[in-house]
Amino acid sequence: MVAASYNIAPSSDIPAVVAPDDTSRRLQLMHWGLVPHWARGRSTRYSMINAKAETITEKPAYKQAFLQRRCLIPADGFYEWRNENNLKQPYYICRKDRELMVFAGIWELWRGDHELYSCAIITTASNHDLHELHERMPVILDPEQYADWLDPTRQDPEKLQHFLGPYRENQLEYFPVSRDVNTPRNNHPGLIKPIH
Repeated sequence: MVAASYNIAPSSDIPAVVAPDDTSRRLQLMHWGLVPHWARGRSTRYSMINAKAETITEKPAYKQAFLQRRCLIPADGFYEWRNENNLKQPYYICRKDRELMVFAGIWELWRGDHELYSCAIITTASNHDLHELHERMPVILDPEQYADWLDPTRQDPEKLQHFLGPYRENQLEYFPVSRDVNTPRNNHPGLIKPIH
């Protein structure tokens, strides 16, 4: 069972669904910040939390994972920040129906003095719901896409790109929340409540 968290920071462990073969799925805790399998060590200079959809097939750190090691990253919502009155104001983004959203991700297994599972969230251009808040957003998948996205036998980069567009419009909303979210040690349900 995964404990609820309201303020997940990069380098935290997050749950992801993986399908290491075409017949099984499992929930795996992963370091949020992709560490390529060829990295010499667990250096933060290799740790990447996001992968741009537009360049994912061009970057050596992402290309093989995109073709062979894709994952689903569940979340109730996510944060973005906007400069307002010389301060960074956090906003919470979620589905209007408050249902779970699932991000498209990629994962790696690094082996050194220990094994490290790590992942990155794929991002794309924001849809109409969010374009005034931020220019980018996570790629959000629908349930009917999960099986095909996870299937490691699907390795045609052009066909995989069809998953990576902006999310359907009129599904998401956002509102300002407390600046307490700017401190990772703060982690409580009040962080996702709207402020006025």
